[in-house]
Amino acid sequence: MPRLSEINQKPEEFMQALKDFVARPRGFLLLAGKNGNGKSFSARAIFDYFPHLDNKFLNQTALNMKWKEMFNQYGDTSYLLEEILKAPLLVLDDIGTRKPSDAFMDFLYAIADQRYENQENVGTIITTNLNTQTMREMMGDAFMSRVSSGICARNDGPDRRSNIF
Repeated sequence: MPRLSEINQKPEEFMQALKDFVARPRGFLLLAGKNGNGKSFSARAIFDYFPHLDNKFLNQTALNMKWKEMFNQYGDTSYLLEEILKAPLLVLDDIGTRKPSDAFMDFLYAIADQRYENQENVGTIITTNLNTQTMREMMGDAFMSRVSSGICARNDGPDRRSNIF
């Protein structure tokens, strides 16, 4: 299982990482790479492969909005955290699209930490456009330590969406 320090570069290794995770959707799968090269598409395909489970697919912006709404309304986000942690498969899409506030970063860390502690029972996919160093600087060492404990794959192929326009 590749670790963050051995992050994949070849397309066939990226595909193998996806297959390995589908075969055993437990622990973490970190998908990194440039915009438009299939990270979110791949995460969605894995998510859709397990329709019988009560899974969650959230991008950072939507999650941040839900978190802010709960915090502003109730002053507490523990219910949202509990709901997210229950998901057998969780996809956190586009992590690092913008720097999270310290309070939201604590929330993201709580998700990563709890899912790390329960990784034999749950799977977590994280997609990001950030490189390893930038993600570590933005999200912190503790977050990255948990997330990078699983399969890490990088795809820096061309932006497939740029052909649309």
